[in-house]
Amino acid sequence: MARRTPTPEQREQAEARRRETVEELHQQLAEGAGSLHEGQAWQDWLAIAGRFHRYSFQNTMLIMRQQPDATAVAGYVAWQKLGHQVRKGEQSIKILGPVHRRLQVVDGITGQPILDEHGQPQWRRQMVGVKPVSVFDASQVDPPPPQPPTPVLLQGEAPAGLWDALATLVADQGYTLTRGNCHGANGFTDFHRREVRVRGDVSDAQAVKTLAHELGHVLLPPAPGEPLTGHCRGLREVEAESVAYMVTQAHGLDSAQYTFNYVAGWAGEAAQAGVSVADVVATTGARVIGAVDQILRRTQPDDLEARIVDAHADSLGISHDAPSAPTPSWETVKPVVPAASHHQVPVPERQATLTW
Repeated sequence: MARRTPTPEQREQAEARRRETVEELHQQLAEGAGSLHEGQAWQDWLAIAGRFHRYSFQNTMLIMRQQPDATAVAGYVAWQKLGHQVRKGEQSIKILGPVHRRLQVVDGITGQPILDEHGQPQWRRQMVGVKPVSVFDASQVDPPPPQPPTPVLLQGEAPAGLWDALATLVADQGYTLTRGNCHGANGFTDFHRREVRVRGDVSDAQAVKTLAHELGHVLLPPAPGEPLTGHCRGLREVEAESVAYMVTQAHGLDSAQYTFNYVAGWAGEAAQAGVSVADVVATTGARVIGAVDQILRRTQPDDLEARIVDAHADSLGISHDAPSAPTPSWETVKPVVPAASHHQVPVPERQATLTW
């Protein structure tokens, strides 16, 4: 059956509907990850994770050098207070802890003590140095603490032509694309060397989803001087995986089970007090939707609208070649996103040390 060439008006309509579909996909992502994050498995994890210290970049690097697969660390006594016991013979991880001293608050001009409302001298704690501190990872304690639900690698084939289209976009941004060892992650983006790498031993479906994720990082890079960890890192990961989800869904590859758990985890990292996971996803919307629209303009065919109409007509048994065929009505195709499962085996999308 011959394909019809869409008119300029039809192409304009297709672009508007594509944008509308992208916005709907982003809303589905926010709702899906938000509802998943409220499940019991995530609540069990958050009950413990919320009590861990957020370590400095320097201490994060020290932890990773000594135990790269560490997930959550705390001191010996801290683990006991949480109801867990460090196993005998476990080797501690050394980080730097602050050394404080108690100082009297004095007037900066007169040097006289500043008194409180009761006429008593005021005191403050000041950090005067650091000292080695021993901490232990969750893998070193009994009983094992709950772990966050995590995604499972996608299986199967990738949408035809999508890998090549995404690879071209990566190259257009001045990045090289390689396949190979990603040190425990499925992919990474090196902003200094301008390299994107995708793990070489995964299915085509997983590889193309990971490539879309890394392209999200390329198109939405961190601001100069932005830290690697904490709130900012969480937002960047939410953005990149949101891009991957929306691009693959638009091309007919369902990655909901992977993305919802992945986004729920990183959005939880990025969330501040009183801010939900859905709110975090929503705050990234403008940047994500713009990047996805940019990708879909390049990766979807020019006759996408005609293909949508053809598929719709085929489902109704309408012949396109019949002279008397009615003019088709243009309508948005809304992807159906199945409910995500949060009982999955963990496979991290990105390694803990992102090279920026």
